[in-house]
Amino acid sequence: MYNRFSKYSVTLFSLMLLGSAWAMMASVNSAFAQVGECNEDDVPMNYSLYAEDFKNGSYDSALPYLRWILRCAPAYPTKSDRNFKRTVELFEGMAMASEDAAVRRSLLDSALVYYEISPAAMTEADISFELYEWTFNKGRFIQSHAEEMPDLQGTVGSVYMDAYNIDHTQLQNYYINYIIYDMVSKDNKSDAVDFMDRVEIEFAGNAEVLSTIESWRGQLFTSPGERISFLESKVEKNPDDSDLKAELLQLYMDEKMRDRAYVLAESVLQSSPTPRLYRTVAKMRLDDGDTEEAIDLYKRSLDMPGGADAAKEVYFNLGIAHQQEGRLANARTQFSQSLKADASYVQALIAIGDLYVTAVQGCGSFEREDRAVYWLAADYFDRAAAATNMDALKNQARQRVNNIRKFFPTAEDKFFKNWNPGDRFAIDYGCYTWIGESTTVR
Repeated sequence: MYNRFSKYSVTLFSLMLLGSAWAMMASVNSAFAQVGECNEDDVPMNYSLYAEDFKNGSYDSALPYLRWILRCAPAYPTKSDRNFKRTVELFEGMAMASEDAAVRRSLLDSALVYYEISPAAMTEADISFELYEWTFNKGRFIQSHAEEMPDLQGTVGSVYMDAYNIDHTQLQNYYINYIIYDMVSKDNKSDAVDFMDRVEIEFAGNAEVLSTIESWRGQLFTSPGERISFLESKVEKNPDDSDLKAELLQLYMDEKMRDRAYVLAESVLQSSPTPRLYRTVAKMRLDDGDTEEAIDLYKRSLDMPGGADAAKEVYFNLGIAHQQEGRLANARTQFSQSLKADASYVQALIAIGDLYVTAVQGCGSFEREDRAVYWLAADYFDRAAAATNMDALKNQARQRVNNIRKFFPTAEDKFFKNWNPGDRFAIDYGCYTWIGESTTVR
C-alpha cells in the first residue's frame, strides 16, 4: 500500500471530505457495533439513496450516504469493491465538474487517497477485489490527469512497475514501454536493463513486447563499448543470428579489437557464412594488408546466393586491393566492373581518376604526354561531381580537379604537340598502354 498523502496538496475542503475515509479504516471491523451511528436496518436505505444519486450524477447528494456505507457497511450488498470504486469515481466526477482548478486538484487528491487506502480497507472487511486492477488503475488515474496533477507524473512509472510485479501477464506493451521510458528518463539505465532482461524472459512469445525491448536496447547502448557488450550477450543467446554477428564483427573492427574480431570471423565463416559476413571479414583483411585473402573472400561472397546484390561494393574493394599491390590495370578493371553494376557510383569514378594520377606519379617521367594523362583523370572527377547530389562527394571530386589542374599541359606544350582544345587524344602509350582510353584536349 502506498501512503503518499503527505505529498499531496490537500486543502481544508479536501480534508473534510476525507474524514470518512480515515473513520472507515478505524471502524471497519465493528461496522454495526455502534448502534446509534451504524444501524444495520439503515443499510438498505442509505445504499439506495447514494446509489440513486450516484446513478444520476448527483455526486454532492450521494456523498453523505456513500460515506455512511463505507463506514458502516462497506461490503454491502455484494461483498465486492463496488462501493470503493464508486467513491473514486464520485470524487473524480465532482472534480471534473468544477471550474476551480484548486477545487479540482483537491478532489482528485481525495480520489487518489482512496486508491491508496482502499486495498487495505477491503482486505480488512473481507471484500473481494483485484490488487492488480487497483494498482494499475491508480497509475492510469494519475496519468490521465496530467494537466491537474503535473507534479505526480513522475510517480506513474513506479506504479505501473508495482502492477507488473503483481501480475505481469495483464500489463500491455504500452505500459511496459512506459516503465522503461520512466527508468531511462530518470537515468536509471541499469534498472532499465535489468527490467528488460526480465521482460524478455516473461514475454518470450510476445512479438510486440520483444520488438519494444529490442528497440530500447538499440537506443540505450549508444557508445561502442555498450553496444559491443549488448551484442555479445545477444550472440551468446542467439549463436545462429548472422546479422548480429556481422554487426558485432564490424564494431570489433571499428574499435580496433582485432583479436576478438579474428576469433569471431573464424567462427562465423565456419558456422553461418553469408555474403555480408564474407564482405565484412574481407574488409578486415584488406585493412590489415592481407590483400590476397581479402580478394579471395570478396570473390567468394559474389558466388554466394544474394552476393551479387552488393556487386558495386565488392568490385570497388577488389579494385582497392589490387591497387594496394600495385596492379593498376587489374584495379581499373575492378573499378570498371563496379561502374557496370552502378554507372553513377561516385566512389568508383573518383577511384579511377585517382588511379590515373597514381599512374603518372609512378611512371618515372613528367613530359607533355605524362601531363596529358591528368586530362583523363579530370574527366572522371568531373563525371563524379556531376553524378551526385551529395555536397561532400561533389566537393571532394571538384577539389581533386583543382589539385591537378596546375599539372595540365601548358599552352606551350599544346603548341609544340599541335594539340588543339576539343580534339580527342588517346592515352595508350608508354607507361599508359594499359589505360587505352581517350580524353579531350583542354
